[in-house]
Amino acid sequence: MSDFGHRDHYVAAVKAKIFSINPSINVVDITHSIENFNIAHGAYILKSVFRDFPQGTVHLVSVNAPSGPEERAVAVKLEEHYFVGIDNGLFSLLSDKAPTAIVELTKDSSYNRVFPEKTTLAAAAVSLASGTNIYNIGTQISSLRTMLNRQVRVSKTQIGGHVIHVDQYGNLVTNISEELFYKQKNNRSFTVHFARETVDFIADSYDSMDHGDCLVLFNSNGFLEIAISQGNASELLGMGFDTPVMINFSEV
Repeated sequence: MSDFGHRDHYVAAVKAKIFSINPSINVVDITHSIENFNIAHGAYILKSVFRDFPQGTVHLVSVNAPSGPEERAVAVKLEEHYFVGIDNGLFSLLSDKAPTAIVELTKDSSYNRVFPEKTTLAAAAVSLASGTNIYNIGTQISSLRTMLNRQVRVSKTQIGGHVIHVDQYGNLVTNISEELFYKQKNNRSFTVHFARETVDFIADSYDSMDHGDCLVLFNSNGFLEIAISQGNASELLGMGFDTPVMINFSEV
């Protein structure tokens, strides 16, 4: 997964390196269309999908990879998956669980600070995918650079969240989880407030409303999502990343 895009040779160069080391490696592209330098976008996409892959999968990641002299190339074992990339904070956003192993990759003479994905990172990913123990490809370290996810505010009568992702269709994904919503709801009535809209029920699907109508539902990852049936909610509602979303509950 990367923010390389598809215009240039970068994706092909990394794959060529992987196949030159081990032609039998199976490579699956998650996406190379992460917004340039957008760590939050990359973290959301990877967090949404990595658990769908078999345990033991190696994820080679390049989003806003810095090229300064203090950069650390790392391999991380988290929830029985492996992640390889530059330590820029993205890996800390993937899970509430702590990694079970972190190593700083050994940089040999082939290391290219401008394009480490093609050299050290690709080689490390192939080694892990081929069964090499993570501690044999680098030096154990105790922690990663950390970043904080957007936090949800919760009171007896309210949940306050934010839009954390706008997908290809203009649907607005929030950081309010289905589990938290029903825990706070506790058989009470509710209203969801965003932009100039108020909604008082959870839809079952995107097509459960007439075309052009606004709706909220819980997506396949279990997070509250705002959509417009057959429309682009982000454009039509004037909402985007970090826009606040409030849920108010009755006092009972």
